[in-house]
Amino acid sequence: MTPVAAASAGGTTRETASTRVVHASSVRWLERGLLIRGRSGAGKSELVLRLLEAGARLVADDLVVLEAGPRGLRARPPRPAGLLEMRGAGIFRVAAGGSTLLHLVVELRRTAGARLPEFARTTICGVELPQVTVDPLLAS
Repeated sequence: MTPVAAASAGGTTRETASTRVVHASSVRWLERGLLIRGRSGAGKSELVLRLLEAGARLVADDLVVLEAGPRGLRARPPRPAGLLEMRGAGIFRVAAGGSTLLHLVVELRRTAGARLPEFARTTICGVELPQVTVDPLLAS
């Protein structure tokens, strides 16, 4: 096991078969946990901001600690929590909601002409979750 820096201001999280730190964002919306993935600049933070405006609660932005447990896959923030980075605008403090059990993975990726999201399943830390792939340039 190698320590993985969870954030510049606090501690480390050790990656194991059941714990992983990923470049993603996570929110809790309508009592459901969402993990939002995509390459740098794909629009993860913009989608998070729209979800926050719709009543979602931020779990983590940019780095998410994922932990598999008996109830499923849980997302939690590294330290410090409650920070959201908007490309070109800066870093903002927002209310954070602790950890959440994940129910859906949203993959932001360019899709060749697909007008509707693609549905699939993905496995993270040994936990299978539904996944929807959305083209960030087509979504509004």
